[in-house]
Amino acid sequence: MQLRIVAAVAAAGVIGAAGRWALTAGLDSDWALLIANIVGCSVVGWVTARHERTRRSQRPAAAHTAPAPSPWLAAGFCGALTSMSALALQLAAYLDDGRVGTAVAWLGLTVVACTAAFVSGRSVATAQRGRP
Repeated sequence: MQLRIVAAVAAAGVIGAAGRWALTAGLDSDWALLIANIVGCSVVGWVTARHERTRRSQRPAAAHTAPAPSPWLAAGFCGALTSMSALALQLAAYLDDGRVGTAVAWLGLTVVACTAAFVSGRSVATAQRGRP
């Protein structure tokens, strides 16, 4: 991997982590985690749709050599911003407190909201198809 890409992923990771920290500092940690995961899923949806569009526009022989979808944005920023492990800890804390309904509700809300955000991100990228 090129040093330039590694540096970009690391820098984006710092920005994503700072964004998550800012959300947590300003909001209840449960809501901050949900918002961070929703934003990250939206960005990943947008990035992957743009990458697929780029691959389709290339010659078929060169399509398999297309670069990964913006690794600095997908892996760096979104990787640091979002957290499945923090969600698992949040759910475990609810279950340990006997709040099964709350755990199920947060899990359901997270799955539905993050899926909708991912689809929305892809839709935005698709709508941008005709734009430069």
